[in-house]
Amino acid sequence: MKTSKKQSPEFRMSKNIALNSQNWEQSVAFYQSVMGLNIKKNETHVEVQNGPITMFVQENPNMSPLVMEYYVDDLHTARAYLKSHGCKVIKWEGKGKDCYMKDPFGLTFNLWETTK
Repeated sequence: MKTSKKQSPEFRMSKNIALNSQNWEQSVAFYQSVMGLNIKKNETHVEVQNGPITMFVQENPNMSPLVMEYYVDDLHTARAYLKSHGCKVIKWEGKGKDCYMKDPFGLTFNLWETTK
């Protein structure tokens, strides 16, 4: 009897990075005044644009300091697949919001549902 292998969803690296800071106001001041980066302030975070990369700086001291992001076609399929391979859900707010997972090696990443 043949067993079917569960096919991996497609994970596409995003150009977004989250920086979870213990003091995002000071972090923002550093990136703006010391490094001269362009800052766009929002209520809960700032966007730092530099070339093709956008870094979102937010105050979130209980989270991993650096969070990479992957685009997926279906959040729930990707979540189930990753959980079946040892990943844990760290923060799950649903489509269009933070969906953080931690891999078995301790790295935290966000899943973002989008179409190709």
